[in-house]
Amino acid sequence: MNYNLTNKTIIVTGANSGIGKAASMQLAGMGANVVMMCRSKERGEQALQDVRSVAKGGNVKLILVDMAEQTSVRNAVSQFLSGHSQLDVLIHNAANFDHRQTKPVMTADGLENVFATNHVSIFLMTHLLLDTLKKSAPSRIITVASKGLMTYPFLNIEFDNLVGEKKFSMQHAYYHAKQAQVMYTFDLAERLKGTGMTVNCVRVGNVAVPDTRLDHLPKWLLKIYHAKRKFALTPEKMAETYVWLAADPSLQNVTGGYWDAPNMPVKANKNAYNRATQQRLWDVTEQLVTE
Repeated sequence: MNYNLTNKTIIVTGANSGIGKAASMQLAGMGANVVMMCRSKERGEQALQDVRSVAKGGNVKLILVDMAEQTSVRNAVSQFLSGHSQLDVLIHNAANFDHRQTKPVMTADGLENVFATNHVSIFLMTHLLLDTLKKSAPSRIITVASKGLMTYPFLNIEFDNLVGEKKFSMQHAYYHAKQAQVMYTFDLAERLKGTGMTVNCVRVGNVAVPDTRLDHLPKWLLKIYHAKRKFALTPEKMAETYVWLAADPSLQNVTGGYWDAPNMPVKANKNAYNRATQQRLWDVTEQLVTE
């Protein structure tokens, strides 16, 4: 799989490790100008050097962002726009799934941090970049959900539990936010029809997680992860679906899709297709975005 991405500008969030880093390396290796958005300065700078080492002609830059904080998202977008008038692809890879968190943690914006990171800030960043994406059309937006949603076939948006006020577990909060992302993808795709912008969602499956991201886990959970790893995709293999959605010419007009590796269309749960819930989620998310 190889595409000519010369003069294409692509943002990848959560680009310092795993699938985000692998996708950045593949895209840079095809000539794209890659903007890696990362939370950690140290890990981001190391990943930046790794991606630059395989870049084919394009510029590779690092912008720091904490997706839990809306001020940080606004600052990161401002930094990007100060140096770029073009954006061809926006890949929302960053996510928060910290097993150590057992109760809601509130952000400076008064939101529960899992929902803030995995949904609200993605909504915010997309909308701050929409004008640039529109001017750069044909352009693409890629969101990321999880195959784990299959274990929640009846999951719906809990409008009375958005900040964990009724119940909280990290696993439930994560999948609830990912359900919101799927619904947002479908809704945004409808709203952007005819603009030259497409919106698609990747369903990330069982991907091998490096040991450095598991060192906080109890031994019993480590054993489960090591057992799962035998059947896991590598981050590089999963990243190929990101790259395909970002670059394949045959997908220029394909929008509102849900995709698994290797480049397979899949179905979300029934609730994800409810237009009334999608639109209510949009309205509520707009209210959660601070000025």
